[in-house]
Amino acid sequence: MKEIIQHEKYGTIEFTEGNFIANRQIIINGQPLQKKSNKIFYLADNTEVKVEGNLFSGVKLNIGGEMVQISNSGKWYELAIYIAGFVLLMVWNNSIALCSIVPMVGGAIGGFLYAIPAVLGFSVSVKQKNPILKTTITLCSVLLGLILCAIVGVAIVSAL
Repeated sequence: MKEIIQHEKYGTIEFTEGNFIANRQIIINGQPLQKKSNKIFYLADNTEVKVEGNLFSGVKLNIGGEMVQISNSGKWYELAIYIAGFVLLMVWNNSIALCSIVPMVGGAIGGFLYAIPAVLGFSVSVKQKNPILKTTITLCSVLLGLILCAIVGVAIVSAL
């Protein structure tokens, strides 16, 4: 993830984060900050810069007590759609009538199959600014998770 923002006090802030929160790098006005740990950096004048937040709350920099928002946080409606899709999956798996129409795999396997596109979709939709695009990505990833559960459910029933 690479975010570049303009701040009125600090100028251009470039925040780069590798996979799984490793290899973070912060550059302010073209000068890289000195890294103490993965969450603590220092400016040239030894001002401490702490990296705070996560995927749900958004990444923030605490520069000498002043908070600078780097990335957006997830919206409530995105989480509500993912939870509603998971509830639909659980209700579908516990209904004999619905499973006779389209069998779906549930339990730990179904939760895992649903979670893979849900987590990937959430991490992509958080980076978008357009609410229609955010909602479309969210709905598509929920639908993909449900389709994966249905494909595995049909494969298990047809193998019996």
